[in-house]
Amino acid sequence: MKDKKMNKYGIYTKWYWKDGLASSEEIQKGMKENLQGKTEAEDIIWWKIDDNHHQSIMIYSSEESANQHRAQLEEFRKESSAELSIKMVEETRGPLLAQLSEL
Repeated sequence: MKDKKMNKYGIYTKWYWKDGLASSEEIQKGMKENLQGKTEAEDIIWWKIDDNHHQSIMIYSSEESANQHRAQLEEFRKESSAELSIKMVEETRGPLLAQLSEL
């Protein structure tokens, strides 16, 4: 049996919120208004670290898809960072090795 090759690509980020994290409801509303149907990402997950930090993972179907979405993502980040007083403190990108939901 031949292994199925994983072509998906992930982008992990960590963010600092100067004035504290928005509520879960506000964050979900922002995702619906600004990201739903407007991104190449297959999924975006955010989680809280503490009152001033969150981390996220964006999953794309391929590295090409992530790269094609890069300019739009950078523009969105620039606007939202200024509006919400947030700053990205870390970003890591790379191909997915395994994904449980795809097994």
